[in-house]
Amino acid sequence: MNVALSTAQWVVGKALAPIADGLLEAWAASKNLGANIEALNTELLYVQATLKNASSRQLDGNPALEELLQKMRDSAQRAEDLLDELDYFRIHDELNRTFDTADENPRGWGHELVQTARHTAKAFGKLFSCTTAGNPPGEDGTQRAPCCAQLRARQRAPGSSSSAPSTNQAGEDVVARTGKLGNLFPCSSKPNVHDGDDSSARSILSNNDKGKHSLQFSRVEVSNNMKQIVDQLQPLRTEVSKILADCSRSNAPDIGHNRPITTSESIEPKLYGRDDTVISIINDITKGKYRNKDLTVLPIVGAGGIGKTTIAQHIYHNKEVQNHFEVVIWVCVSLNFDPVKLLEEIKQKIPKVEDEKEGSTTSEVIAERLKSKRFLLMMDDMWKFKNEDDWKRLMLPLKKSQKNGNVIMVTTRLPELAQLVKTTDHSIELGGLEPGEFRKLFLSFVFDRDEQDRTEHRLLLETGDKIMEKLKGSPLAAKTVGRLLKRRLDLNHWDYVLESKEWETQNNDHDIMPALKLSYDYLPFHLKQCFSCCALYPEDYMFTSKELIHFWVGMDILHSGSRNKTVEDIGQTNLNDLVTQGFFRKDETNGRQRYIIHDLLHNLALNVASHDCLSLRRSNVMSVQILPSVHHMSIIIDNAGDSDGVTQENFKSELIKLKTRLKIEKLQTLLIFGEIDESFGHIFRDLSEKANGLRVLHLHRIIKPVESIFHNFSKFIHLRYLLLGTVYGFGMHLPGEISTFYHLRILDIKGWRGSLHLPKHFSNLAKLRHINTRANEIFHSDISNVGKLQFLQELNKFIVSREENGFELNQLSHLVDLTELGIYNLERVQTKETAAKAKLADKIHMRNLKLQWESNNEPDMETLVLESLRPHKNLEHLYIGGYRGPSCPTWLGSKLCVKGLKSLQLDDVAWKTLPSLGKMWVLDELSLKRIHILNEFGPNNFGPITEPSFCSLKRLTLCRLERLEKWVVGDAPQLFSGLQVLTIEECPELLELPFVNNMHFLPNLREFIINRCPKLMSLPPILWTHTLSLVEMEDVGSLSRLHYSKYSSPIKLYITVESGEQQEILLVPSNLTELQQLEMTSCPPLMLSDLKMLTSLKRLSLESCKIVAGTVGDSEWPIETLSISSCDVSGKEVAQLLCGLTRLRKLKIMYCKNITLLGVVAEKQTSLPSSPGDETEETQATDLHQQHVSEIGGDDGLLLLPSNLTSCLQTLYFGSSSQLTLITPNGQNQKGGLQALRSLRKLSIFYCREFLSAYSSSSCCPFPSSLQELSLRRVYMKTLECLSNLTCLTILEVEGIELRSEVLWHLVSMGQLRELNVLGRQFLFFPVPVQDEQEQLLLSRSCKLYKLRTGDIEGFLCGSVCRVLSFSLTILHLYSCREVEGFTKEQEEALHLLTSLQELEFNKLRSLPEGLNKLTSLKRLEISYCPSLRCLPKDGLPSSLQILHVRYCGNDELKEQCRQLTIPEIHIWP
Repeated sequence: MNVALSTAQWVVGKALAPIADGLLEAWAASKNLGANIEALNTELLYVQATLKNASSRQLDGNPALEELLQKMRDSAQRAEDLLDELDYFRIHDELNRTFDTADENPRGWGHELVQTARHTAKAFGKLFSCTTAGNPPGEDGTQRAPCCAQLRARQRAPGSSSSAPSTNQAGEDVVARTGKLGNLFPCSSKPNVHDGDDSSARSILSNNDKGKHSLQFSRVEVSNNMKQIVDQLQPLRTEVSKILADCSRSNAPDIGHNRPITTSESIEPKLYGRDDTVISIINDITKGKYRNKDLTVLPIVGAGGIGKTTIAQHIYHNKEVQNHFEVVIWVCVSLNFDPVKLLEEIKQKIPKVEDEKEGSTTSEVIAERLKSKRFLLMMDDMWKFKNEDDWKRLMLPLKKSQKNGNVIMVTTRLPELAQLVKTTDHSIELGGLEPGEFRKLFLSFVFDRDEQDRTEHRLLLETGDKIMEKLKGSPLAAKTVGRLLKRRLDLNHWDYVLESKEWETQNNDHDIMPALKLSYDYLPFHLKQCFSCCALYPEDYMFTSKELIHFWVGMDILHSGSRNKTVEDIGQTNLNDLVTQGFFRKDETNGRQRYIIHDLLHNLALNVASHDCLSLRRSNVMSVQILPSVHHMSIIIDNAGDSDGVTQENFKSELIKLKTRLKIEKLQTLLIFGEIDESFGHIFRDLSEKANGLRVLHLHRIIKPVESIFHNFSKFIHLRYLLLGTVYGFGMHLPGEISTFYHLRILDIKGWRGSLHLPKHFSNLAKLRHINTRANEIFHSDISNVGKLQFLQELNKFIVSREENGFELNQLSHLVDLTELGIYNLERVQTKETAAKAKLADKIHMRNLKLQWESNNEPDMETLVLESLRPHKNLEHLYIGGYRGPSCPTWLGSKLCVKGLKSLQLDDVAWKTLPSLGKMWVLDELSLKRIHILNEFGPNNFGPITEPSFCSLKRLTLCRLERLEKWVVGDAPQLFSGLQVLTIEECPELLELPFVNNMHFLPNLREFIINRCPKLMSLPPILWTHTLSLVEMEDVGSLSRLHYSKYSSPIKLYITVESGEQQEILLVPSNLTELQQLEMTSCPPLMLSDLKMLTSLKRLSLESCKIVAGTVGDSEWPIETLSISSCDVSGKEVAQLLCGLTRLRKLKIMYCKNITLLGVVAEKQTSLPSSPGDETEETQATDLHQQHVSEIGGDDGLLLLPSNLTSCLQTLYFGSSSQLTLITPNGQNQKGGLQALRSLRKLSIFYCREFLSAYSSSSCCPFPSSLQELSLRRVYMKTLECLSNLTCLTILEVEGIELRSEVLWHLVSMGQLRELNVLGRQFLFFPVPVQDEQEQLLLSRSCKLYKLRTGDIEGFLCGSVCRVLSFSLTILHLYSCREVEGFTKEQEEALHLLTSLQELEFNKLRSLPEGLNKLTSLKRLEISYCPSLRCLPKDGLPSSLQILHVRYCGNDELKEQCRQLTIPEIHIWP
């Protein structure tokens, strides 16, 4: 009821708004319309007074009154529409100097009489034309579309009476004055003019050849409509007043009168997912950081139903807590914070003490009882207090305890309340449960303990998992939905609950929706409006603050009563309040700030806004209830994942029915998310015929001009907000009608990919506040006569012009609401008087200002101009570029007026001294670029230095300072102590930095970027402060590149030094403990002692480096991946490093020519001591470790992989080492080759020709049988027999091996081989050992090879081979190194046996094999590099083919044949 009342008051207020400033009333102040407006205004004021009276009455439980309020709102809405239209025509008259709607015609009374007669004749003519069947729509054959006011004139209810001032006098007077002139004039005004597109006729405003507009308007109908609205409002007001007379007066409604009172007793015996939180809190209050404090207030904050009370209850009853605190108290505060009642309740729960004084106050009694006792006070469900004094009054007796360690725990939904009461560094913030724990909790509510694992419930749990995703970890939601599902453990019921979201309808006090709605009810009306209208957006939509605020502006729900606050300021305040109240969650992923509504809260918004808002999508279009009061609608057409079985065609058919289910004429908002193709365009075209009252229109992705989607687009004269976006590749022009939407506040065309050519007469949009485009500067710079846009907030680029009218600097004088302004080509301003006309000092809202000179002018003149461009003191961000004057203006120097400046950017200025930087105490960002005379940066440049100087500076940029040699700190190193981001670029003379030898300088720096400073040889240690998250260096001294980032995942550090140089690079390992990936190129040796401190390092890459130096010791490092490339290292040095890598999973060694022999130290079996007096296991393991290290010696070319790798190494790469040889077994600790690496799964050896030269028979297999992937490229092999043990192999790649062996068939037919890649012209295929065809077919059943790439066409395409592969092979790539004629008949027949083939590739063929159409499973065919190929096979291609690729086959006849095919996808290039 309260919402209905507030909504009606809001609508009436909006209806009165056009009259408030007097412009409309003055325009209509004549005997024709003035009396009507006065009568309507008076009645609306009566209604407003009645509603204000109603707000002080007790109205709950009165559905009749609520219905009357709805009717009153509808009538007020009609009044708003009508007055809005009149205001539209008033603006039209002023802009076009037309007199269709003027009070008096300046051409004399005769013209006025004729004009009035035409209006009357037009009204009567339309009435007659509407009753004549088959009458053409207009004289010119085009459809005539009257304004909204005219359409509504025919809905007048007969028999209405009025006690307000008479409104029919005007209409009667018009008829009397015109007499019988009516039949002398046609029914319509001038015919509509078309722009050549018959499908988009303009209805109210149409462009003629001279660019003006012809306007259809009828005073008689407007007069009648006004009378009709007054006649409707009067009886409604009378009835409401009667009801109010019987209603008692009421204080502010108590939204918590049914709020359940919590107790300390928990009804949830087990706590899920919060154990760590509870343990941490208990430890802190009993043993930890709060034990010795006198009084700690610790808030627990979270949304409704998130589990705050449950946690408090478990802490309250914990035995350790009960034993630690002598007094434990529980009070439920709820919504009404009354310190007197709370103190009385607390007193009752504290045990009495001896000798209590009688007559003491409650506070005195509490203080006396707690004087010598440690206490814990639980204050559950706290919402607010009237003022901080109430809280202090409650705290006063509680602070008098003489014992330390007292704790007050407060549970609340409100972060701002927690901020007020806490005495800790932070509150305990609760979010949703982790998925695994949430699942346990959810299932505990659904099933009894012995039912959870029953097999028959597994199918139910598939649906249950989908439900759980929607509940976002809310314990109360789990309880609500769990109870629903427990009623019936069958799939139909669970599917119904999922599809209908039945939990939203559960209304018990302890259900989720009532819990969430309580938070909503607690909001003031203006925040309820802002939140509930967001239900129109899709779930999980990520808003920007600008997007949200602009939407609210378009909805007309933001109003500012202060000159110093814009509606956008109000919107930002509202958004901050909604975040604080928990209705929006702020997300700052990748540095971009977004706002998101929790799914359950989005459902709440849909519920509370259902009387006014409708959101349609495929999943609800069949079932959603559409109320007659709906004014705002969204349609989501691209969410295929939320279809619930509704096809796109069914969705479209349901949208067509909206014309009968929805009162389209009431719509004020239409948001369409998704691509509007031609079929949807037809639906919306029909749907919108009567939607002439739209205020907000959001078309995210259109592929046709908007006029073709909405034929009545030009009728949308009420529009406040228009968002247009196109699909990529569809170039369109912005509709010209935009310039006629005089009420438009927001134009958002960021997603418009078509032409941004400015519509003509754009400056007619006098109420426009924001223009959002993908190229703001270009669009803004084209607006002629921009001074007419008095409410414009951003003008990013205004180009001063001497020649063109409409681009003079004085255009800016009227734009008093600007917040952002960029002025370009200031060299064209020749006098200080001209500059002063911009009136920048008067723009109190301006926060961003850019002043740009593009070419040189007289320096003295530029000085005068800049001095005259003094901005208002509220300016926060200033950019000055290209200015050639010799000094800065006084308003930035000696007479600094912009002391609140937060950022200053100076680019290409010729000042000898910098501005008074030391006086800019709140300066957050300073950027100095292309200041050519600056050779030193330091205190001498900053002006007077005081204690607050630079204390707020967070970002500093020094760029392209050609003469800068040094940065001087002097005696003030603290000046930059708050700096967080430092960027130095292209300073070729820079020799030194002040913090190279001072580790305490810039202690808060987070990002350090320095590029192209070749003379800077001394660099700071990396990282000299633990706060650094990003370091980038490029071309600094001899350092080519250094990059460190905590923002990436994993956290990385790359270092590259110019080849042959020795740049000293100091690492501070203690600040690199989070480093996960380190890559070094041409760097000095890294000390092992430093490496050991990198405790999170997972990946190490060394290229052209010396190996790390130092002794191994007994350390174990977490490195999992090691890459060594082009390093001048010995095998012994590598082995020493590997000894400490007990977790190494991947090893890659490339281009290391010194390593010529490879082997593995086998793991030794050791017995552990059994008695306490023997060596410990740790000591023995250390001794064994050192023994392996000592074994690594002898030839420096020998690399023995240590035994610690045998159980962890999974991937091994060796490459480009032509002399590298794998040693054969030699000694008791060696199994031979790599067999000791029992965990090895993947091995790649390439360009190591001699690697297997020592292996010549199957009796000695070099590789472990665990191997699953093997790649041998350019490796010399005498036989394949040495691979015979690899029965687990799934992928084999070979190159440069010209051998035939039955081992390959053993792997293909009996092993696990799935992919075989044969590179080069090898001859691997050997006739199948089994000659009988039936046996070959039996063998094919066990074959798993599905992918083959080979150049051995002759060896492969034989019957026996293809028969064995006929069932398994699905992908075949046949390639040739030289062009071949084609396949033989036998080869073609063999190919036909591959009946399971789905992908086939050929190259370098002069003719394709015949019979390809027999490959009935083939889906993809690729033909490449066949310049001689002229045609496809005569018998065609298989009908199953889906994709055809033809690449680099130059024959045009072949290409044309391919284009004629009916295959779904055909790609031909070039």
